[in-house]
Amino acid sequence: MIWMILLALCNGLLIGFCRALNGRLSQDKGPFTASFYNHAIGALLLTFIVIIFSVASIIPLTLSNAWLEVSSSGWQEAPFLTYLGGIIGALYVAINSHVLTRIGALKTALFVISGQMITGVIFDISEQSVTASIAQVLGVGLIIIGIYRSQHRS
Repeated sequence: MIWMILLALCNGLLIGFCRALNGRLSQDKGPFTASFYNHAIGALLLTFIVIIFSVASIIPLTLSNAWLEVSSSGWQEAPFLTYLGGIIGALYVAINSHVLTRIGALKTALFVISGQMITGVIFDISEQSVTASIAQVLGVGLIIIGIYRSQHRS
């Protein structure tokens, strides 16, 4: 479990760097062009990774975690709505790149994380296997109030 926590923390650090880089690229190219470049380069990397792990699946690997596995099943086997994640991701990068250059990296990160926490609580409440507590809902509310108060100091 500690490895998953560290992996998530490292992912958060990478997202912070990615936001800053995309914000800078957005200043030069515009938010949608920056998002396009971000996803095109990401697609190239993922293509390389899928090819490598597809070939490597023939050869025994010591790293056999599920997130390294490459599925050979057809794209039509997943529900259609699951592919909206790509659309949402592309819009997220474009919007984030646009907003970051106007309100700064910290405020952008705080608002994005608040939105993610709200979504997380909603998903936890809707899941049968995970129970969301009132403390979680109140915690998200307090974070949002804190961000608002930091913007509107009396």
